[in-house]
Amino acid sequence: MELLKVKTIDEMKKIINESFIDIALENETIDLSHGLGRILAADLVSTIDVPHFDRSVVDGYAVKLTDVQGASQAIPGFLRIAGEVQMGKETAERLNQGETFYVPTGGMVPAGTEAMIMIEYTEKLGEKDLAIYTNAGANENMMQIGDDIRKGELVFSRGHQLRPQDIGVLSALGYLQIEVFKRPRISIISTGDEIIRPGETPKPGEVIDINTPALAAVATRLGAEVISTAYARDDREEIRLAVQKGIENGEMVILSGGSSMGEKDYTVQVIDGLGQVLLHGLAVKPGKPTILGTVSQKPVIGLPGQPAAIMVMMIVLQEFMRLYYGQDSVNDLTVQGVLTENVHAAPGRRTFQTVAIKKTENGIEVRPTHGKSGMITLLAYSDGYIEITENEEGKNTGDQVLVTLF
Repeated sequence: MELLKVKTIDEMKKIINESFIDIALENETIDLSHGLGRILAADLVSTIDVPHFDRSVVDGYAVKLTDVQGASQAIPGFLRIAGEVQMGKETAERLNQGETFYVPTGGMVPAGTEAMIMIEYTEKLGEKDLAIYTNAGANENMMQIGDDIRKGELVFSRGHQLRPQDIGVLSALGYLQIEVFKRPRISIISTGDEIIRPGETPKPGEVIDINTPALAAVATRLGAEVISTAYARDDREEIRLAVQKGIENGEMVILSGGSSMGEKDYTVQVIDGLGQVLLHGLAVKPGKPTILGTVSQKPVIGLPGQPAAIMVMMIVLQEFMRLYYGQDSVNDLTVQGVLTENVHAAPGRRTFQTVAIKKTENGIEVRPTHGKSGMITLLAYSDGYIEITENEEGKNTGDQVLVTLF
């Protein structure tokens, strides 16, 4: 076991992919109403045509193309109104030459309809006659059977993450239940004699835990299920028992605090005693004392106790989510902007600088947010972060930068 022999982000990702190549998730069937954000475990194929009848996409009149050929404001076409279609009802009517039917938006068009003319381009002349002031192209303002989705067509592939609009599509196809990957179950353990639970009143020297709820929110956003949160004092045996319980009940354990090399930093010792330490020390700022290990072939992540370590957590956990799901579980939202002031970086370490963004007439301004890594408001007052690679000395005022949004 080598302590604080730092690795780069790329080396860390390689270790994860080589050490946990066999991790996999089981499938489960859930109600479609609970499908938002879930990742499909099987291809979904349409069992019906959408639409399943020829329908109008406008309020207007069904026509034959030859009846409106050349029609204009100056020389309108004239048709006999043969009836109208009721919304939500099947029609057995057939459109003949010289006739028209009124059809509401979404209504079924009569057989023989070749186009729909919007009502705005028509004028009723009495009860039975209609003047039309425009021509039309084939199938204009209509949707025919299967125009949207064909029966047997692949709708979404295995691995697709469901968005709100996808839920609507699957509802239209009649899906009530879907097969998805189970979420990886994660336990979060906050360590430290000074840590007290949210809601308790701190005494001098005590610190209210903010890392556990923040880390749980990050894990949930990235596609995991937080099954338990626990607290452990700076006691090797207490931490060991908490890690063992987390490993037995889920797929991963995350520890907050105790990852450095202080007298009471026991995380690395516990992981080494139960399994194997794969990495202790990451060439990043903030978050250098990050630990990655394995216990019972399951990952255990040890993070520094400062709130800013959440940025490292996002990067490490997202790499695991990529392994579990076979792809990114969350596509990072990023924006380009112009830096408003210089940012200095730590030589040889990848630097994550928190920033706030502001939309102006000239584009997006990116302003570095400053504060010590232990400040709880640093992330709250930031919109995201920029990365400065190990080979850069920093960024300059006016540089174009890519911001990863929280």
